[in-house]
Amino acid sequence: MSYSKSKMDLEQLKNKWKEQGLICEVWELYPGDSWSDPGHKTDEFFVLLEGQMKVSCQGKVSNLEIGQEIMVPAKEPHTVSNHGETAGRVCWIHHPDFA
Repeated sequence: MSYSKSKMDLEQLKNKWKEQGLICEVWELYPGDSWSDPGHKTDEFFVLLEGQMKVSCQGKVSNLEIGQEIMVPAKEPHTVSNHGETAGRVCWIHHPDFA
């Protein structure tokens, strides 16, 4: 799914996922920063809010566009990184019992 590429309505995005029992947290990464995770017990999603980021998972690298949603399957190691020149923000969507 993809959202409007104009200014994202964060509250609307959070409410959409809350209706499905999921939590939406906003993370910020500075240029050159990344984080890696060995995977969670539930699927998780990322939606790029601003900047340039990529998600590496299952041997594929996806360069996200603003508003683009990507799913990371349960238990899959993954990395999110900022390859742009400015800070980027991504909405991390997950089940409350993800750990």
